[in-house]
Amino acid sequence: ELCKPVVMQGKKQLWEKWLKEDKLECSEQLGDLVKTIDPTLALSVYLRANVPMKVIQCFAETGQYQKIILYAKKVNFQPDYIFLLRSIMRINPEQGAQFAQVQVRLVNNPANNFHSE
Repeated sequence: ELCKPVVMQGKKQLWEKWLKEDKLECSEQLGDLVKTIDPTLALSVYLRANVPMKVIQCFAETGQYQKIILYAKKVNFQPDYIFLLRSIMRINPEQGAQFAQVQVRLVNNPANNFHSE
């Protein structure tokens, strides 16, 4: 309840302080609320709340494509890569192409060991 007015007032510094001090109970709903003022801060909330699809969406929206496959593998989550690619392509075709290239490069890198699963 206290969070909505803080978001509406745009007090990002207060959010960051509360998050660092573990004064917030992180949840998907809180992440959705925070995302309206800062996608990177929302990413921290989603990570703490363990909401893999939202974490991956934030990675995509903030251009952190290389982290998507690595995070998905770490938490044993299979995202819908085609959906992600289509979403990015609608917003920014150049970033969509970059996303696809990063994913192919990561999957084809033998050091990542994606083919053994």
